[in-house]
Amino acid sequence: MPNDLAKQLKQIPLFAQLNRDDLKAVARLVQSDQYPAGSQVCHQGELGETAYFVESGQLSILYTNPQGIELEVGSLGPGAFVGETSLLLGEMRDATVTVVQDATLLYLNKDDFDQLLRERPWMLRYLQMRSDIARKRRARHFKWQGPDEIVLVSEHRHNAMLLPRLISPGFVFLVDLLGCGYWYLRAGSLLVLAIMAIPGLATFLFMLYLIMDHVDDIYIVTNKRVIRREQVPFRRESRVEAPLRNVQDIQESQSGLLAQVFDFGDLIIETAGERGHVAFREISRPSEVKSIIFEQIRRMQAGAKAEERAAIRDDMHQYFGISRPEEKPSAPASSPKKRRFRLTVPKPLLMFVSALTYFFPPTRHVQGDTITWRKHRIILLPSIAPPTLLIVLATVVAIYALRHNSAPLGSILAGYSVALVFFIPWWLWKFDDWQNDIYQVTATRIIDVERSPLFLHEERREANLGMIQNISLEIPGFLGRLLNYGSVTIETAGAGAFTFDYVKDPRSVQDEIFRRMETFHRQQAKDDAERRRNELLDWFAVYDQIRRAAPPESRPPSSVAQET
Repeated sequence: MPNDLAKQLKQIPLFAQLNRDDLKAVARLVQSDQYPAGSQVCHQGELGETAYFVESGQLSILYTNPQGIELEVGSLGPGAFVGETSLLLGEMRDATVTVVQDATLLYLNKDDFDQLLRERPWMLRYLQMRSDIARKRRARHFKWQGPDEIVLVSEHRHNAMLLPRLISPGFVFLVDLLGCGYWYLRAGSLLVLAIMAIPGLATFLFMLYLIMDHVDDIYIVTNKRVIRREQVPFRRESRVEAPLRNVQDIQESQSGLLAQVFDFGDLIIETAGERGHVAFREISRPSEVKSIIFEQIRRMQAGAKAEERAAIRDDMHQYFGISRPEEKPSAPASSPKKRRFRLTVPKPLLMFVSALTYFFPPTRHVQGDTITWRKHRIILLPSIAPPTLLIVLATVVAIYALRHNSAPLGSILAGYSVALVFFIPWWLWKFDDWQNDIYQVTATRIIDVERSPLFLHEERREANLGMIQNISLEIPGFLGRLLNYGSVTIETAGAGAFTFDYVKDPRSVQDEIFRRMETFHRQQAKDDAERRRNELLDWFAVYDQIRRAAPPESRPPSSVAQET
């Protein structure tokens, strides 16, 4: 059986260059299943995790466009292979595959194939994958990427924009290099050579800095969002991103003869935020990148429309009692979760911990589905520095007076107590003012709370996660990068901008908000689709009641014929 499967796999272009042993290894992962006519093998819009080989039968490929029109775009017969993108990338499926005649399908799961590639990495060199798939697999992977997120474009500023910046320092470096050679040949002194080389070394380091600055600016398009990351070496970093579904328009411009010759230019990706745009500056092939963005948006819209139509079809089958072929489960049910051991904390210790957390509150706290952030502790230091120094000074003076008996004990203690009465409340006020400013994200909202001590003043702003248009972060200066703190700005449609100032690890804050926003939009789309389906079923229910209540002579002929 493995030998027969290996021969069949050899006929598939993807595996055609694999040797016999590798083909047998792949064949051992292949499974077979029967699909009756009318069943669906895979659905447009779902994440693909399986590739299929048609051993027998006939299948139809259906595509739902963004307008909701379903079209038959092809058919599959014995020997056809479908799902290469799903197998190698795990991307969203672009079509629905339906069985027209009873079929026997061989299928290969992505997880099993990925494990095989980890065990036999040399196989990648011989897989004859499509060029677009190979490009996506070679794309750089970023820490912030989601498990189902794929980089479609990763571009720097065009190198033609780097050359003008290197001309002047390059000329200085070349002159210094020639000067060093000339004076060394004339004077023959290493000391003179070292002195002459200092300007050249400084110029060379400056050129390296310019190259790093050029490379660190990167523009990214994934299957979910567009991102601009700009970074100044050893200084600040900023990152602006917007979900693809929020993109309203893209402006393209190419200025100057150089841009036309080398095909680079700007893309301004606009959203509905007040300052909402993501600018891709001087990137290669701007027209191609623009087309990729619009194509991915179209894929997302078509996938969502296909899922909505599939849900309507399922509800209609259920409402009218029409049976349909049983569909194959896409994944086995997950195993039950194990109970975890929970440690009971004694109440006295719990009270001590609660008192301690007042002075050492976490800068990130998770409670249920709510995440709370505070400003980085480095922001607290300038505000508590004056009262802290005065408390330390008062303590040092009191100790000095006691050791040298420069005043009566009662006077020393009284003066020290008066100083603490003023300085400690001042310190507590500043500390409480710092910890009362919180930023939160829940399953549905973002919240910005600015509160004064003793509840003298509170300003609270909230916005629905669905209103977020884009999210940006700014890490200020060398200290911000060293201590990993910065500000995250959330642009919304109508509610203005929310700024989470000086939060710790702003990259994770930005990623968390984006994940919450994606989950919220998926759930909202699901709820909206369910509501529309329920409304549609209500229409059918009312129509059915009217049809049954109407006298026979006023009913449609087809209805009367069915009842008789």
